[in-house]
Amino acid sequence: MDMYALDADALRGKRVLDCPGGPSGLVAGAIERDINMVAVDPQYSETAETLARRGADDIKLTINKARKDPSLRMEDSEYAVFEQEKQNALAAFMQAYRVHPERFVVGSLPELPFENGAFDLVLSGHLLFVYAPRSLGGIMKSELFDLDFHIAAVRELIRVGKEVRIFPTYAFTGEVRRQPWVEPVSEIFRREGHEVSFIPSRWQQQGHVDFNDSLRIVRGV
Repeated sequence: MDMYALDADALRGKRVLDCPGGPSGLVAGAIERDINMVAVDPQYSETAETLARRGADDIKLTINKARKDPSLRMEDSEYAVFEQEKQNALAAFMQAYRVHPERFVVGSLPELPFENGAFDLVLSGHLLFVYAPRSLGGIMKSELFDLDFHIAAVRELIRVGKEVRIFPTYAFTGEVRRQPWVEPVSEIFRREGHEVSFIPSRWQQQGHVDFNDSLRIVRGV
């Protein structure tokens, strides 16, 4: 909720989509709070056992990478908390995935298996702008997710949702700056008649302070 600057109470009665959902605890938390949220991700074609193994491996890989990153300078106790939070999120996801399979839909951008305007709010975290090439502040060595993909993906999110929030908008690598594709993407959808703005996040990742916000797009007529 802090990442997207949202209030859980305000989401009750709304239809919410998490795209891509991945093995996160967001839908599980929504179920606990009586929020009508579903997630979509290509990984949901896998069995629960496969996702549990993959999630555990990903946590180990993430922690090992973090410990080798000199820019983080975290204490051992902080790494332990970081890892435990990830373990808790994975456990919550696995429980929800097994008990509420209808909340987890197989699909991927830029073509989602939902009707026009199916959701009041669409949340998209840590895919768009993050999986840009490293030369443009992303984490990819290639341009698999190029600017055209980003435009098509955002257009699809707007198609299925009345409001879209995308996090983060800062560059993950290189100098501190807005990721270079954020502004051209924003301008395209402004010209198409949608309302585009930035909402400051209440959550920080690895000390990111500048440009720490979500891109908010409200669908026009």
